[in-house]
Amino acid sequence: MTLDSYDSCKEMKRTRSILSILLVLLMLLLIGCKAGENAPDTATKQAASGNSNTATTDNKTTASKQGDAPAPPSPAGPAQLIGTYEAREVHDRGVVTLISQLKTLWMFTADGTYSRVSEVKGKPYHADSGTFRIEPPDKLVLTIQVTGLKANRKIQSPPLSKTHKFSLSPDGAELRLTSEKGSVGIFERVAQPKAP
Repeated sequence: MTLDSYDSCKEMKRTRSILSILLVLLMLLLIGCKAGENAPDTATKQAASGNSNTATTDNKTTASKQGDAPAPPSPAGPAQLIGTYEAREVHDRGVVTLISQLKTLWMFTADGTYSRVSEVKGKPYHADSGTFRIEPPDKLVLTIQVTGLKANRKIQSPPLSKTHKFSLSPDGAELRLTSEKGSVGIFERVAQPKAP
């Protein structure tokens, strides 16, 4: 193999990896934005009312993790999906791709609301918000109520419903979202909500 063909092969692999990252992120974005074409009215109404939210917080654990306090004791129950999570990498068919040019932040609150903002090179290109609930054992159900950036916000009427398979690390620091095609987006918690 010549040096030129080696360099060409290496460049093709890098281009393919970047395109794979963009494709997976686009799929995750489309999954979150896609209209709930066959969503039942009852599920939408129940999600919009927010009465089925199972996300709660342990104020003692949250408060003790802030500042220079000593390490908190292990939580008594399972980790809660609260705080701000940033996309770090995507696993797809044995290939791990680190995310550097794209930035997606998910913000989950204890009252069952969420928001998501995606940027490319510091410029926002997508946002949505609404409510969320957990359906055991591994379903994250989003009820998307508002989509678009500030200048072009659109209220979704009726709200869109989207279900993701997810897992949360025991300490709640890592969120994994699995697409319908099996790729896994890994998000790291970068901020916790402030104690009330």
